[in-house]
Amino acid sequence: MNVLITGGSGVLGRKLIESVLEKYKIIAIGKEYGRISETIRHHKNFKFYERDLTEIRSVQDFKITEPIDLIVHLAGAVSGSKLSEKDFFTINAESTKHLAALAKEKHSKAMLLASSVSVYGAQEEPIYTTSPTLGSTVYARSKIAAEEYLRNAGIPYSIFRIASVYGLSSKSFIQKLFSLYKKGFYPKIKNQSPKSIIHIEDLNLAILAWIERVLTGASIRPVYVISHPESVTIQQVIEEFKTHRKPRWGILGIPVFPIFIPIFDLFYKILRKWQGLPYHESPLGPLLHSIEAYSEESWRDLHLIPKWDLRKGTTQYK
Repeated sequence: MNVLITGGSGVLGRKLIESVLEKYKIIAIGKEYGRISETIRHHKNFKFYERDLTEIRSVQDFKITEPIDLIVHLAGAVSGSKLSEKDFFTINAESTKHLAALAKEKHSKAMLLASSVSVYGAQEEPIYTTSPTLGSTVYARSKIAAEEYLRNAGIPYSIFRIASVYGLSSKSFIQKLFSLYKKGFYPKIKNQSPKSIIHIEDLNLAILAWIERVLTGASIRPVYVISHPESVTIQQVIEEFKTHRKPRWGILGIPVFPIFIPIFDLFYKILRKWQGLPYHESPLGPLLHSIEAYSEESWRDLHLIPKWDLRKGTTQYK
């Protein structure tokens, strides 16, 4: 079986490739071949295509001649990237459209899109797989557009709406908090709402289970919400850090008052303009915006239970 994995040089892509390389022929797309380990590079089941998704305009631009049984689309511009709105949509949405066309051309069994719970946006009601997608950030809107392309492609598919992914080398809000924690402070936000998370190990297992379902002919759901059943707050994360790494000089919680947020946003917006970089949202966004979503049915369908709660997941942050 030939499995095409985009984002093959990313953290999740490399982990997934290591997990399936002995079982399937892997054709990976990525931007940085140099990040692939020597063990993987020279494996008989591995082939890598260095591609920039901003330069893909059609199926032909992928220049992939091998048959493709399955596509796992992990590549994408992440929230907070220093990209224009056009590049966000090119990388996240347009690439999905072209990959879906490739799946159709290759008669692939199915395609998986790594999306985000950010597509739901902030909602008062509990969020499930069927909840409306009300996300308003450029990242969320680009993922909503990607999902729409996939739904209309006329191929078997699944969308993984993934919570904030944490673990070493990730770029999650937990990683950002840890960077601040090591410097001796953290943002103290009053009435912080819980936020859904998922450890990279549990996410990897979920993708592996989905691949097995597709390639064995089992049914798949159109949408999965991939998150741990226990959501967390900033304060809970900080308390877990304290159990693993005692700050040398103590830890200071700096209050983030609502009145200061628009002032900080304006300052950051001016700074980005002076730097000649696009502005989409404040760096405080990932900390201030809390999306809590969970789907027991998604895990049941994959025959899995998440193993990495916050206590176990933060043991790596030492």
